[in-house]
Amino acid sequence: MTTPDRIAQLQRWRLAIERASFGVWDLDPGREMVHYSPQWKARFGFPRIHEPDSTGFWRCRVHPDDLEPMQGSLRSHLDGYVSSYEMRFRLRSNGSGYRTVLSRGRVVERDASGTATRMVGTMVDLTGRPVTVSLHGLASEDPEQAIERPSRLPLHAVLGVTGAPHEPHPLIESISDLLDLALSEGSATP
Repeated sequence: MTTPDRIAQLQRWRLAIERASFGVWDLDPGREMVHYSPQWKARFGFPRIHEPDSTGFWRCRVHPDDLEPMQGSLRSHLDGYVSSYEMRFRLRSNGSGYRTVLSRGRVVERDASGTATRMVGTMVDLTGRPVTVSLHGLASEDPEQAIERPSRLPLHAVLGVTGAPHEPHPLIESISDLLDLALSEGSATP
């Protein structure tokens, strides 16, 4: 049953996603389908911005040198070996070549046997940010260029979700945690 408060909450959620400078994704691993926020798909010049895509559509756009590590990291999380997924890789857009992105996510639903049935996450476009090379040979943002970010309101407050603070909605908590990680990415070291 949809109430006026629930409709207003969903409208606020949509507005927050549409105005964001990052992408939000929702993966169904069993069906190999993923929903990306429309503004994110439009940013990369992808078609059918309001429709889900097969995971194959996205895999074929990952740089060949980054595909195996990205899939390995994703599989480790889906299989429950690590608590979250995080990977930096190059993604080919339509028309502007490869863009470096940081993708983070978490499984939010598993079936009775423990198989992941739903995963949500964020993706941030890192292209154009100053980078340095760390001791490990991996690119990282230049700490001299780090920008102090103000603290942000909790996602439930932005969305106007009310309720007992000791009983937060698990999906909102997961997305909120991912947003915190995305916002702090600039000051983190790999």
